[in-house]
Amino acid sequence: TAGRAQPLLMQQQSELMPFDVEGQAGTVFIDVQPPPPRLIIVGAVHIAIPLITYATVLGFHTIVLDARSAFATPERFQHADRLQIGWPADALPGLEVDEGTYIVVLTHDEKIDDPALVYACRSPARYIGALGSRRTHAKRCERLAELGLTEDELARIHAPIGISIGARTPEEIAISIAAELVTARNGH
Repeated sequence: TAGRAQPLLMQQQSELMPFDVEGQAGTVFIDVQPPPPRLIIVGAVHIAIPLITYATVLGFHTIVLDARSAFATPERFQHADRLQIGWPADALPGLEVDEGTYIVVLTHDEKIDDPALVYACRSPARYIGALGSRRTHAKRCERLAELGLTEDELARIHAPIGISIGARTPEEIAISIAAELVTARNGH
């Protein structure tokens, strides 16, 4: 059971497991009770505002991270669980990214997005998503490869972010992102 418990903790899923000890068969229920999933939103942009609302309703602990204090204000993000001012390369290591962490990169500013994605792709984060078109993402991947990310690491990035629903407004884009977060959380 100990050997099976660690992968279940990483997957954040419970499981009923049969076992046999000296001819005695039995069943053990490994009940994994993870803390609430954490959503780190890199970029205090318009889409982040409704995304926090939807993510909160879905049970996520929300963190907004941006180096631009003019955008990352308590007035705009009073409904976030945490507002972190700082550069992703400096701030992300202190946020203790784990298997229950979802990272969404929204700024369209490569000096903010690229370091965040490098860190995220090398972390155990459960989900990594980035805003941008397919062409933008292809250019982004070229830059990230030059920074040393492997094909497997780049493949972890969901881009364009969100489920395709024809979203146009910040609220609609946030709904599409929230739907993709649920998909990732439920393993579909």
